Amino acid sequence: MQDKKPSTLIRIASFLKDRKKTIFFLLFLITVSQVANISVPFISKILIDSLTKFIKTGGTLPLSTLGYCSLGILAVTLVSNMMQSSYNYKLFQISTKTEDDIKNRAFQKYMDLHSLFHHGASSGQIIGRIDRGATSLYTILYDIIGQNFIPPIIIFIASFTALLYSNIWIALAILIPFPIYILATRKIANKIYLIEQKVNDAFEGVSKEMYDVAGNILTVKKFSQEATETESNYNMLIDARMIQDEAERLWERVENIQSVISTTGKVAVLGLSAWFVLQGTATIGQFVLYVTLQNMAYQPLSNIGSLFTRLRRNMTRVDRVFAVLDEPLNVTDIPGATNLPLLQKQIEFKNVSFSYHSDDQYALKDINVLIPAGSTCALVGRSGSGKTTFINLLLRSYDADKGQILIDGIDIKTVTQASLRSQIAVVPQEVDLFSRTVTDNIAYGQTNVTKQKIQNAAKTALAHEFILKLENGYETVVGERGIKLSGGERQRIGIARAVLRDPKILILDEATSHLDTESEQIITRATDALVKNRTSLIIAHRLSTVIHADKILVFNDGTIEAMGTHSELLHSSKTYARLHSLQFEEED
Repeated sequence: MQDKKPSTLIRIASFLKDRKKTIFFLLFLITVSQVANISVPFISKILIDSLTKFIKTGGTLPLSTLGYCSLGILAVTLVSNMMQSSYNYKLFQISTKTEDDIKNRAFQKYMDLHSLFHHGASSGQIIGRIDRGATSLYTILYDIIGQNFIPPIIIFIASFTALLYSNIWIALAILIPFPIYILATRKIANKIYLIEQKVNDAFEGVSKEMYDVAGNILTVKKFSQEATETESNYNMLIDARMIQDEAERLWERVENIQSVISTTGKVAVLGLSAWFVLQGTATIGQFVLYVTLQNMAYQPLSNIGSLFTRLRRNMTRVDRVFAVLDEPLNVTDIPGATNLPLLQKQIEFKNVSFSYHSDDQYALKDINVLIPAGSTCALVGRSGSGKTTFINLLLRSYDADKGQILIDGIDIKTVTQASLRSQIAVVPQEVDLFSRTVTDNIAYGQTNVTKQKIQNAAKTALAHEFILKLENGYETVVGERGIKLSGGERQRIGIARAVLRDPKILILDEATSHLDTESEQIITRATDALVKNRTSLIIAHRLSTVIHADKILVFNDGTIEAMGTHSELLHSSKTYARLHSLQFEEED
């Protein structure tokens, strides 16, 4: 764990490598500001010594000294404040840009990750991790380092250098507490870092649960579980706070150690300064200078407890964003990948096997299928037999462990994912809609589409009439996941999206399963028109929807048990015959 902190800081620094000029300019601004700030005690020393001499010996009132010193203090204070303001603005700009950069990179990586990652991860948890991590990066850059570390360090170095030149004993008295503090708190800080990781795990668990409940709020209401879910969430928060309290108790110990060391150092400097005055080796002005510089130099130590608390806490959150960035991309375009030419001849699965866990438990095994272009191919079989996996491999949602998937003889691993998927449209079992307008949802993935084309697609999907009845017609925002629409309406929006895409390959995954009988019959006719001169793959449990397919693949336990036409499979496939018998007996 000791290596983790430096590596995180180095990675944070890597986001700033293109902004070196800005960083050097920031260092210039804050250095000038702090040097101007630290010059005030030196000007004050001159004024105090001059006034002390006048009080002791009399003579001419040092009005010129008083005037020059007052103007000097005014001038350096104005310079310090102007430089500090400019520094704050530039620091804010670079910090927010870096925050946006890491958030965008992490979100892009999240979008690019393979489907298996998304199947096993909580989207709410990951998005919350990215958001909190990016905010923590801003806090580290702007607040912790930019405001509470660099300026005090410059003050400390300048104060120590000045004191080293003026009085080495005072300088040593200021320096000695720092290594003592670091040695005294090092082990405690390491323990806190480990606890903070547990704290983040706990609070991410709370966020994950809240997203999950919020996404299923209607189910919660149907079962009257509002109070139960609220109590469960509160109990999770209590457990997370208990872990957090453990870290805070350790930080309380660190702060007590810091207070003892800091106070001891201050008393030592005060005593030494007074002793030098009494010995006649220092003036009253020097006494005030020593005490003032000591107070300025001790500012980093007085803040170091809370500074390291916040740094550790925010570092663990940034680490989690880096964990997203470090997640391997299992499905990528190979170097030199080409665009896939439009499908003309066939789709072929050649000796394809795939396992979700990279073991011998194959979801699909030794699949060999040839699907001619322009034909309709149906996929049937019990749930879990491999139909959806077959489709996902064609989409390159994940790559086959063995074998090849070829389109017109071209391995789909050698072409860009974008060019492959641009030829495919999918109407899934559950159509996913964005909280955007109906127009945006139908035209998703398309650019420069006319309203007329969108309406024609909606008409083909028998969605035009119900869309016109919505509050704002095609400009109606459908709500999160299309919550304002019924299941059948969402299904028809999905079909309209596929119609508008005009794909070479059409995939219908239980596309009519959520519609009433009348709508299903009408849309089936519309689908028949849609699949003409198009390569279509239809997944269906109801054989009545696919009996006219050119080819039917019967899946059973990850293999293709048989393939052929409806009449052929009734005699050659026990699974197909059994499914046919069960379904048509139910209909009778």
